Amino acid sequence: MRLCLEPACLTLRAAVRCAPRAPARAGRKPSALPSSATQAAGMAKTAEGKQLEDAQLLHCAAEQQQQQQQQQQRTYAPEISWDPEVQAYLEAMLGAAQLRRISDALARPPLATCLRVNTLRTTPQDLLRRLPAHLTREDAALLEQNPAYVHPLLPDAIILPGSGPHAIDYSRAEGREVVLGRKAGESVMRGAHVFAPGLLAVSAGINAGDLVAVSVGLELPGTDRYPYTRGTVLGSEHEAKQIAALGGAAPDRSRLFIGLGRAELNRTEFFGEKGGLAITMQERVFRTPGCGDVLPGEFMLQNLCSLVTAHVLDPQPGSRVLDMCAAPGGKTTAIAQLMHDQGEVIAFDRSHSKAAEVRRLAESFGLTCIKAYKMDATKAVLQQGLTADEGQQQEQGQAAAGEEQQREQLAGQPPAAAQAGATPGAGRGRRGGATQPPSEATLRRLERIAAAKRARGLVPAPSPHVPEGKEAVVAGFPPNSFDYVLCDAPCSALGLRPRLVHRQTLRELQSTAEYQRKILAAAVQLVKPGGALVFSTCSINPGENEANVRWLLDTYSFLRLVQQSPRLGQPGLTGSVGLPDGTTQQLLTEAEAALVQRFDPSAKLDTIGFFISKFQKAP
Repeated sequence: MRLCLEPACLTLRAAVRCAPRAPARAGRKPSALPSSATQAAGMAKTAEGKQLEDAQLLHCAAEQQQQQQQQQQRTYAPEISWDPEVQAYLEAMLGAAQLRRISDALARPPLATCLRVNTLRTTPQDLLRRLPAHLTREDAALLEQNPAYVHPLLPDAIILPGSGPHAIDYSRAEGREVVLGRKAGESVMRGAHVFAPGLLAVSAGINAGDLVAVSVGLELPGTDRYPYTRGTVLGSEHEAKQIAALGGAAPDRSRLFIGLGRAELNRTEFFGEKGGLAITMQERVFRTPGCGDVLPGEFMLQNLCSLVTAHVLDPQPGSRVLDMCAAPGGKTTAIAQLMHDQGEVIAFDRSHSKAAEVRRLAESFGLTCIKAYKMDATKAVLQQGLTADEGQQQEQGQAAAGEEQQREQLAGQPPAAAQAGATPGAGRGRRGGATQPPSEATLRRLERIAAAKRARGLVPAPSPHVPEGKEAVVAGFPPNSFDYVLCDAPCSALGLRPRLVHRQTLRELQSTAEYQRKILAAAVQLVKPGGALVFSTCSINPGENEANVRWLLDTYSFLRLVQQSPRLGQPGLTGSVGLPDGTTQQLLTEAEAALVQRFDPSAKLDTIGFFISKFQKAP
């Protein structure tokens, strides 16, 4: 029998085998020779003790083996699932084997990190020289092993190679574990550390400085809820009750471990008001540099495909460009850089906060040719019969009325329209009730957010509850207003990496494609004759990509696909596919497919899933 060598087990052996005999009672004469009965009883007792000792040692050995198996089982090998109709649709277009490869790739981060250099302030070569001194020791060491380089086809891009997957020895954590929410876990795989709001559940007894195994928790199927409430202690009665409520099946995290980290807080502080950095990652399954907060204004992290999109548009200095769905502003600022900040770039987004995000990014890069507006891209074409000035005055008048109503609400007064006996239902919330001013709790929360951003050196976003938080508004633009139009349309994001959950139904994917067509219809009107229109998505869904290109070509005879440069992606998909409703979805011909770019996340290039098409409008 192999003996357990754990310290606790060795102590047990010593206690069992070396325990001193009880002293003889005073006044009692020891017998000269034991009787046969006494000898038999002693032998039986010895055998019983030996059996007990062997049983205890076997138990320790079994526990040790179980712990070793658990450590060996801890790995990163998630199983990605799709809605059945979506899976059947994608398999019909891509093939079952290719969809499996793509699904596996979507669960992993791209190993190469792309930095877009602000070439108006520095050069890629100069940034390459200075960057290592500003990185963490972990990231600097990673770049020593895998040196960064300027992309051969994108002169404003620096590529930082990563590595992985790496095997991790989770036994060093001695059973301590922290479970992250899915989105936090996906961020950690892209190079982030763990902040307190991302924690979901933790082991008992964790102290600052302890090594912990870091795993990812997934939402329950079809919901946004997790199996645990935030703050759950693993192995506690509270966890057992939650598992029992789910039918007794504990969620399996054994294939969702992403690394080892060092606790920066005690367990009791993880879920308190202190917040902040909770776990500093020490060893990662995927090692990618996380350098988003260094040398502000000199570069930004940007997916390689997004930067390719700006280069494909190829805007010239002095031209007029429209970015229809601009937030957070990465492509917008890339376009302005390619124009050497000469000309005009109009950027739309549907909300004030997102339009403000674009404006602030442009300011941080020192770009002056960008104008950000709150605008619904589907309504971007100026109404017939209105001049641009008249339309803008109408839009600004509506915005001013809204701001006046907001000020009245903040002062605790009913809106003026309500005081004047306006139509019932005016100034009411989504559920029909009267709108209310923000509560004290909401205002305190907004102030905490602003204070946290100030502490990190970031300019806090203006509060959405005051007029100063409102971006400029515009009624739209007349047809044929822009030399170049970029429509990076809202999409299903089925190409983003890493993503551990895909919930979209086929009907939702179809609705997304239909919404994109509304934006594309406006884009076609706004681009000048002879001008260029680029349509892109971060999705692998053919219905949002090739099918919408087919729709554009069939609907607008004056549009034609043109060659793209640079070209890093693969050709598009061809043929057709039958849909569950009995209709047939047409894609591209061989000649058309050769003119678009489809970025396969499982390909050697190792990018997110992406799609780019470029059109020219006939003069």
